[in-house]
Amino acid sequence: AVDDECGECGGSGSTCNISYSETIQPIFTANCSGCHISSTRNNLSLSNYSSITSGNSSNGPVIIAGDHANSLLWKKVSSGLMPPSGNDLTASQISLIATWIDEGALDN
Repeated sequence: AVDDECGECGGSGSTCNISYSETIQPIFTANCSGCHISSTRNNLSLSNYSSITSGNSSNGPVIIAGDHANSLLWKKVSSGLMPPSGNDLTASQISLIATWIDEGALDN
């Protein structure tokens, strides 16, 4: 396969089939779990698929499957607001999250 923005596709970025368990959760575990492991910040846990898709009591769901641009989670990580303290995700990680959301935010 030819690498493209998501690092896994055959070129278009639209058929990546990003794996939540192998690709997305490790990003959250490595970069977000310090604050969002057990709903400790903003009532949002990023420790597992169920918690991520449930969102939080303030904002409800933080992911709109199929629409990364309007998903609060993507807005936060792509804006540099999260994670805080200059520990921004890489452009590749942000792209992977966007593609995963656009592909339906599946638990795969």
